[in-house]
Amino acid sequence: MLHLYLSPHLDDAVLSCGGTIAAQVAAGEPVCVVTLFAGDPSPGPLSPFAVELHQRWGLDEAPGAGRRAEDARALNLLGATAVHLPFPDAIYRVGPDGVPLYPSREAIFGPPHPVEARLVDELAQALAALNLPSQIRIYVPLGVGQHGDHLLARRAAERWQPRGGACWYYEEYPYAESPDQVMAALGQGAWREQRVPLTPAHLEAKLAAIACYISQISSLFADLTEMRERVRAHAARLAQEQGYAERFYRIG
Repeated sequence: MLHLYLSPHLDDAVLSCGGTIAAQVAAGEPVCVVTLFAGDPSPGPLSPFAVELHQRWGLDEAPGAGRRAEDARALNLLGATAVHLPFPDAIYRVGPDGVPLYPSREAIFGPPHPVEARLVDELAQALAALNLPSQIRIYVPLGVGQHGDHLLARRAAERWQPRGGACWYYEEYPYAESPDQVMAALGQGAWREQRVPLTPAHLEAKLAAIACYISQISSLFADLTEMRERVRAHAARLAQEQGYAERFYRIG
């Protein structure tokens, strides 16, 4: 059975599920990570917000290629296959009038812009066009943190759902450090919780893979040392201090 992870951006699956991916690969099971919003910016000037992020990332030139290369290194380290879809990140998308749809950090959190109603169908069609086996398990972002791209990814996955696929929802790290944000994403649904235990080796593989996303570290952590401490502490909390774990949810 193929384990198929849907990652909104070029780090979400590894940040959230890297230990589980490492465990699955170690067990000889195939893993593929499909990043939906892995495309390049459209031609034309970028918003000041996007320019600011590029400068922080140290990827002023060819940021898309740079981030895809980071993802390829991370997934190669874990032994997973990477697929990059061409849809651009929210910070690059513009409306019909050319005005940025998400011109600030505040704008990227919350419901997607109404002008993007058709984007869910386009994402679902792109997923349906992938050459996938019939027996797969799909891992879908739950929407913890309410990032618009994560919400779009979840809606697209639920619209697509191929036959034979069973959806597991993963809580996105680092937003999942907040129990309140996890509960908000779960809402009132009937969920079954699934905790996947990790060995120290699985966790170390995850930490090494996260470190491959060097452009993103400064946006999420003070430095690599803090990253390792926080990720390790979060995995220990999920295992109730009995080793390490990652947490997933299933409907019903």
